[in-house]
Amino acid sequence: MTKGRLDLLLDGLGIKLVPVHRRRAPAQSHARGTMQEIRGRYGDGHLIFVLRCIRQTGGNRDELWSDTIGAVSDVLLQRQDWALHRPGDLLGAFDDIALAALRTDAVARRPWPVRATLRTLIYHELEKRLDAPIRLAV
Repeated sequence: MTKGRLDLLLDGLGIKLVPVHRRRAPAQSHARGTMQEIRGRYGDGHLIFVLRCIRQTGGNRDELWSDTIGAVSDVLLQRQDWALHRPGDLLGAFDDIALAALRTDAVARRPWPVRATLRTLIYHELEKRLDAPIRLAV
């Protein structure tokens, strides 16, 4: 069986998609549907940057949950200025954010949708790091 285009794209990022009936190992994900949705709507470049924000930062390497991938995508779409004008700062900010802890908080707040709650938590953490308030000299 030949690999599909999404699988080939993910090979370059060191990510392997596995069926949901198999337990995930490091660098593996069950999030095929979420990744296909993001890729179909926003293109390969957006998906690659979303996955880089997770895979290439701090302790987040294996946080390849569909809700996490979707939430990071949502935040980057809302604040495109961070990705376009300050990609290094954005990746640096993700180094300081524990996505696993934020996801745990979002799951604990069910029945609210995990992706929506996680999106808010990630946005708040990034905003604190990237949109520092301007302090006027008095």
